[in-house]
Amino acid sequence: MKNRGNNKFCPGLVSIIMPCFNGANTIRGSIESVISQSYSNWELLITDDSSTDNSTEIIESFFDKRIVLLKNTGSRGVANARNLSIQHARGEFIAFLDCDDMWFSSKLFLQLEALKQSGLKVCHSSYIRFKDGGEQLGVVKARRLVTFSDMLTGNKIGNLTGIYNCSLLGKFYQKQIGHEDYLMWLEILKYSNSIGLEFCLASYRVSSSSVSSNKFQALIWHYRIIRQELCFSRFHSFYFLCRYIIGGILKRV
Repeated sequence: MKNRGNNKFCPGLVSIIMPCFNGANTIRGSIESVISQSYSNWELLITDDSSTDNSTEIIESFFDKRIVLLKNTGSRGVANARNLSIQHARGEFIAFLDCDDMWFSSKLFLQLEALKQSGLKVCHSSYIRFKDGGEQLGVVKARRLVTFSDMLTGNKIGNLTGIYNCSLLGKFYQKQIGHEDYLMWLEILKYSNSIGLEFCLASYRVSSSSVSSNKFQALIWHYRIIRQELCFSRFHSFYFLCRYIIGGILKRV
């Protein structure tokens, strides 16, 4: 999952990882939110996972050399799509944005400043949850500091807000499993805590077909990650699952 390799990184460059499958209805807004960043030293690596709509035409309509279109051969899933982009990433930092989510214009600038000031190698922030129609569902508030131990009781890093220094930590690839981003951040936090910014720097779209909206499935995925991927005992895996459930209830009280 982790790979240092002999990669040569471009100092200050942020490689933005974006998977796309039939994202024609939303990807334009996602790309525009990247282009509007006040920090301009970035590359956007979009991997199209065999879309059957006009997603690639929309991507190619942006005449910006910082945007790179990659293509999976055959539909391989979101983790493999992200991994292809990560493989081609040249940046000192890696960040993530799906093709139906959006960033605030100050996101990269503020996070890079936070990394510099804190001395940590990972950063996350609060974010807004919204429906397809634009209705805001609420705010997911970021913890000031997230550790590996914190993450065992549930994902405290919204993937669309996370950024890490891959020139120091190496590149982390995702497994094609449920909650692939959660497992990746767990692996990253073995090497560095994450500094959290309390203000919202991104918007997460919640659709009726969203995988993350299936709460029961999420419980199963969480247990499997703790038990099978991290190899905790059944007792500890069940303990962390209970903490995960309690945390989810408290969020809604």
